[in-house]
Amino acid sequence: MIVAYLILAHRNPRQLAVLVAALPSTSPVLIHFDRRADGNAYQQAVQLLEGRPQLRFLRRHDCRWGAFGIVQATVGLIDELLASGMAFDYASLISGSDYPIKSNREIASFLRHHWGQEFIESFSLLQPNRWSTHGGYFKAPEKALCRHLRFRSRVLRLPWRRRMPLGLQPYGGSQWWTLSRQAIHYISEFCRRAPEFLSFSRHAFIPDEMVIQTILSNSRFAERVRGDDLRLTIWDRPSPPYPAVLTSADLELLLSSEKLYARKFDVQTDPRVLQALADRNSRLEWAAPQLNAASR
Repeated sequence: MIVAYLILAHRNPRQLAVLVAALPSTSPVLIHFDRRADGNAYQQAVQLLEGRPQLRFLRRHDCRWGAFGIVQATVGLIDELLASGMAFDYASLISGSDYPIKSNREIASFLRHHWGQEFIESFSLLQPNRWSTHGGYFKAPEKALCRHLRFRSRVLRLPWRRRMPLGLQPYGGSQWWTLSRQAIHYISEFCRRAPEFLSFSRHAFIPDEMVIQTILSNSRFAERVRGDDLRLTIWDRPSPPYPAVLTSADLELLLSSEKLYARKFDVQTDPRVLQALADRNSRLEWAAPQLNAASR
């Protein structure tokens, strides 16, 4: 079971290197580093990760929050993974602030056991959903179906709803996912043969929380979508930033979770929590061969 990792990063090159070091050496790793980020940070990331097998940095896009650049980066990661010819069974989209809270063996075992399932949150934006009660620009389905005009950090929503091209129905959810090779191929092919959908999505609000969901949930893959992105994320803490930065105070929650990954971490806030997770995963990586040998 080979898991490819597609990483959206924009800062903390040393933390990015810590994340990559936690991933299997057999995993393809493709990184998009936000073009708006500090140039020195990007160069440092390239230097820190130089020599890592099966790792590539992509052409950089401006990734303003809520805008289409994040979709461009994500689709670019998908296309580059397929063009590379590197073998993989599943691909996980993660941020540079994420970290696995299960060992690589546990992740591979989970995906092998759930082979053929697609791990992405996806719900209809035309039915009651967790965004329905949100106000302003965050309310669904307007965030997908209305046209949004942008000038720098400002957004203007036009009040008229649009129809999606190709008879598609809008779906949304968390932008992070773990998808099979077959689903990754389908997404790439769909984007090539349906550029009108990407043109439509360019004027959505936070399109990175809509594009992949809409593609898959309007396809033959819909019945394979599990509605779970396999990420532990805390949104309901009373004070920003959102989602919450996870620290050593969250370690018990992290270790008891059934999720595979967690977000988000910050080495400048608390480097100890990442070390504790690394130690836990390392122990399980080394213990597994010994347990297998004992069982024989």
